Amino acid sequence: MRPRQWIHAATTALVAGLVVVVPAATTAHAAPSLPAGFLLDDIPTGFTPGYQGDFLTDFAFLPDESMLIVGKYGKVNWVPKTGNPRNIANIQVVGTHDLGLQGIAVAPDFATSRTVYTAGSAQSTGPGSGQHGVLRLSKWTVTLDSANNPIGLTNEQPILETSSDEPVHSMSTVLADEDGTLWVSIGDSSGFIGVDQRALRALDINDLHGKLLHIKPDGSGVASNPYYDAAKPNAVSSKVYASGFRSPFRFSLDPKTKRPILGDVGWNATEEINLVNPGNEYGWPCWEGNQRTVEYRDLAACAQVATVAPIWSYPRSAGNSVTGGVIYSGKNYPAEYQGRYFYGDYAVQRLFNMAFDASGNVTVPPNSAFGSDIGHVVKIDAMPTGGDIVYADIIGGTIRRLVYAPGNNAPVAVMSSTNEPATRKVTFNADKSWDPNGDELQYAWEFGDGTTGTGKTAVHTYPASPESFTAKLTVTDPLNKSASRTATVYPSNRAPELSLQAPDPNRKFSVGDVISATATATDPEEGQVQVSWTTDMVHCRGASNCHSHPGERQENASTFNLHFDGHAGDTRLEITATATDSKGASTSQTFIAKPNQRRVTIQSNLPAEFTIGEEQGGSALFTAGQSLTLVAPEVAANKVASFDKWGNNSTDRVHNLVVPDSDVTLNVTYLTPIDRRYNAEPGLRQILGTPTEVEQGDTQIRWREYAGGRLYWSPETGAHLLFGAILGRYLEFGGHAAYGVPSTDELSTADGRGRYNLFPNLRSIYWSEHTGAKFVWGMVYEKWDRLGRDNFNGLPTTDELATPDGVGRFNAFERGYIYWHPAVGASEIHGRIYERWASLGWERSSLGYPITDERVAADGIGRYNEFQGQGSIYWSPSTDAWEVKGGIRAKWQFYGGEGGHLGYPITNEMTTRDGQGRYNRFRKGNEEHSVYWHPFMGNTAYEVRGAIRAKWMQLGAEQSRLKYPVSDEFTIPNGWRSNFQGGYIIHRWGGTTTVTYY
Repeated sequence: MRPRQWIHAATTALVAGLVVVVPAATTAHAAPSLPAGFLLDDIPTGFTPGYQGDFLTDFAFLPDESMLIVGKYGKVNWVPKTGNPRNIANIQVVGTHDLGLQGIAVAPDFATSRTVYTAGSAQSTGPGSGQHGVLRLSKWTVTLDSANNPIGLTNEQPILETSSDEPVHSMSTVLADEDGTLWVSIGDSSGFIGVDQRALRALDINDLHGKLLHIKPDGSGVASNPYYDAAKPNAVSSKVYASGFRSPFRFSLDPKTKRPILGDVGWNATEEINLVNPGNEYGWPCWEGNQRTVEYRDLAACAQVATVAPIWSYPRSAGNSVTGGVIYSGKNYPAEYQGRYFYGDYAVQRLFNMAFDASGNVTVPPNSAFGSDIGHVVKIDAMPTGGDIVYADIIGGTIRRLVYAPGNNAPVAVMSSTNEPATRKVTFNADKSWDPNGDELQYAWEFGDGTTGTGKTAVHTYPASPESFTAKLTVTDPLNKSASRTATVYPSNRAPELSLQAPDPNRKFSVGDVISATATATDPEEGQVQVSWTTDMVHCRGASNCHSHPGERQENASTFNLHFDGHAGDTRLEITATATDSKGASTSQTFIAKPNQRRVTIQSNLPAEFTIGEEQGGSALFTAGQSLTLVAPEVAANKVASFDKWGNNSTDRVHNLVVPDSDVTLNVTYLTPIDRRYNAEPGLRQILGTPTEVEQGDTQIRWREYAGGRLYWSPETGAHLLFGAILGRYLEFGGHAAYGVPSTDELSTADGRGRYNLFPNLRSIYWSEHTGAKFVWGMVYEKWDRLGRDNFNGLPTTDELATPDGVGRFNAFERGYIYWHPAVGASEIHGRIYERWASLGWERSSLGYPITDERVAADGIGRYNEFQGQGSIYWSPSTDAWEVKGGIRAKWQFYGGEGGHLGYPITNEMTTRDGQGRYNRFRKGNEEHSVYWHPFMGNTAYEVRGAIRAKWMQLGAEQSRLKYPVSDEFTIPNGWRSNFQGGYIIHRWGGTTTVTYY
C-alpha cells in the first residue's frame, strides 16, 4: 500500500480529441463544502492540471509574496502576485511512483543571497545510491531579469544525500527557519508491499531514513540537536532531531514554541499528527499510532521498541493520506479559529482543524471535516500578509486560498467544449461551475462570432472562417454576482491520429520483463507530432475501490520500454501514449500490462494471522519474480500455540520468497505447549501412547487425551501428565473444572510406595496400592506438606472429609490425622493422643479441635496436643494419654505441668463422687496427686497431694466432713497444710498427720 495515493478512476482505454485549450486557472473542481462565510480563491500557477498534468507538489513565498512552485516531474514556475506565471526551470528528477521534486524553501536572506532549497529524488549511480538513485537536498541560486523577477535556477549545490531504495517515502519537506537553519523530513524509502526490514532503519539514529533532521545550510548538524557530537558535526546522528517516521510528508513549526508539528502517513492502520520533541522515537515500523504494527510486531527487532504517541491519529480506512499543516495565527478568520491547527488529507480531499495545548493535549478535536471536496491537498501554509490558510492541490494544479468573506460571493465559472471538425459544431459545457453560497446559477455564452447562447450546455455551429474564436462563459447568481471565463476554440481543428503498436493483450508480465511499445502520430493540419508516454499502476480492492500511482513518464519518444514491477492483488499497469498538436487537441490510447500472477498460500496446521507481502491472510496473488517477505506470527490465532517451523525446517518466522512462475504453497507448523512436550520426550510418549482426541480447551486451560492418559496445560503450570488411578479419581471428582490442572507430572513418594500429582492452590492426589488414590488439599495439605508429607505420617487413607459437626475438615493418614477448622487452622494428631481424643468424642467433645500439632513435653519424654476448648491431652510412656483442661489444667500448669511436682495426668478429668466437682489425678514418680475443682471455686482449682491427700481420701475426700479443698498445700512451721471447706489437714515433718474441723 502506497503512502501517498495519486487517486483517479481507473480506465482501460481512452481516445479523445479536444479542441478547447483550457487555461490552468479554469481547472474544474467539484464544489467544495465549507463553513458559512468561507470560500476558496484559486491562484493560477501555469501548471497543467489533471492526471496527465504537472502534479503540483509544493510552493514557497518570496519576500514580495510572489511564489515559487514545483511539480513532481521537476517543473519550477514563478507565480507573481499579478500577471501570468512563468516557467523558470525544469529540474531532472526521478519521477517513478511517488518520487519526484517534493519540496522547496526560500532562505530567510533571499533578498541578498537569492538562495532557495529543493528536496526530492535524483538520478545517481554513485556510492550511496539506491535502486532509484538518491534522495537529495540541494541549494540553488535564483537568477533574475532586469525587473528583479525570477527567470531561472542555477549553481546547484547538493547539501544532503541518501539512498533512494524504493519509489516511495522520499525526502519530502524542507523548511528554512528564521535563524538560517534547515529542517528536513525523510521517509524510510522502504517497500510498501509487505514487511521490509530496511524500514527498521527509521529507528537507527545513524541512518538518515525515517527522520526529521535539523541542520545548517552546509549540511552539518545543529548543536542543540539531541545526539549532536561537537567532534563529529557531520555524523548522521548529529543531524537527527527525531526518529521513527514512515513518510513524514509535511510539517511546520509552531509559531510560538518552534516545535515541529508533523503529519506521518500510515501504512495499513493509522494516520498520525505528531508534536515532535527532540530525541523522541515515534515507533515506525514497529508501531502505527498507539498500536503495534501487525506485520512487524513479531519481528525480534521490534520486541523492545516503545513509541511516543501522536497527539492525534485516525484510521486509514479509505486509503487516507495525511498532509501536515500549520497553526493559524492570522486576523481574518473568526476568533474561534485563532490558534487552530489546520491539516488536510490528500486522499479524501478534506481539510480539518483542531486545537491542542503546549503539552500536546487536544483541546478541540477535529470531530468532522472543516472542508470537503477541497481538492487533493499536498502542502499547507499561510499567506505572509493576513495569514489566510493557503494550500496546493496536486491534481488541480492550483494554489487555493481559504478566504473568510461572509455574505454573498461571486460564483466560479468553469467551461469545457468538444467539436465536430467536419461541421464546425462546438458543444460547450459549464456543469463544473459552482457558487460558494450554493445558489442556482444563470449561464450566458458569447461564442466569439457575435452570437450568444444560454444554459448550462450550449451547441453552436461556427462559420467557415476564421480559424479560431474566443468564447466566453458568464455565470450569475440570484443577487447578480457574476464571474466569467474565456477559452479559445478551433472549430475545425482535428486531433492527431495516433497509431499504437502495443504488446499482445493476452500477454502477462513477470517482474523484470520489458514492456515494449511503439507509437507514431500524425496531425491532419500539422503533420507528424511527438508522442509522450505516462504510466499508472492501478490497484483495486474490490470493483469500486481502485486507486493508482502515477509512474514513470517518457517524453517525445516513439518507442516505450519499461521493466515491469511486481504488485500484489488485483493490479494492472496502464500505459498511455498521447499526441498533442499546437492547438492543444490531443489523442490518447491506453494499453494494459497485466501481471503474471501466481498464488502464494501458507498452509498451517492451526489458523494464524500471516503476513504475505502487504497482504494479511493465508493466501494472495503476486507477480512472478516478485520478492516477498512472509511473516508467521509468534502465536497462532488460539493465542496458545507458538510457531515451530516452516515446511523446509526453517525456524525463522520471517521467510523470504521470490515468487516462482507457478502457484506455491508453504507449510508452517504451530505447536501448543502440549504438542511440544509430547514431541520432545520419548519416555512420555511411551507412557501416553498415541493421541485419541484432538486437543481441547482455551487460552487458560488445555488438555489432550491419549491412549494411556492425558496431558494438561495452563499458562501458570505448563504441561503435565496424568494417568492411571490418579487420572481416574481426578476425572471422577470433576477434572480440571473442579480441581484445576496438574502442576507436576506423576511423581514417586519418598519411600517409593506411592505416586502423586500436585495441583495449584494446595491440592494433591496421592496413590498407593494399599490406600488407593486420595485427595489432600487446602490447609490440610499445607500442614501435611510442612510436616514432611508421607515421610511424617504416611499416605492418606481417605480423601479430605467433612467432620461430623459440619464445620471442619480432615484427612486420615496411615499414621495419623490432620484436622482443620476455620477458626484455628490445621493441626496433626496421631497415636494414643488421637485415640484418647476419639474416645472423648473428637471435635464434638469439650476439647474441640486440636490447635497444635503433637509436641514434645517439657521433660523431653512425653507428648501432647493443645485443643480449642482450653484443654490438652498429654501422653507419656508410663502414664498413657489423658486429657486435662480448664481450671484444673491452669492449676497444673501453674505448678509446672508435667515437669512440676504433680507430674503427668493419669486420668481424664472426672466427676467427683458427689456429682458436683471435677478432678484429675496425676503421678510424679511413685506419688499420686490430684487437682480438684468445684463451681463455688470459680476458675480456680486446688491441688491435694502426698500425705495430706492420703488422709483426705481416707476420710472420704469431698464427701467427708472436710469437703473440697480451698487452698493448695502450703508450708507451715515444721510441716505442710491444706485448707478445706470444713477444716484443714496438717502433715508434720516427723510423719504425724492431723485433721482439724471448723
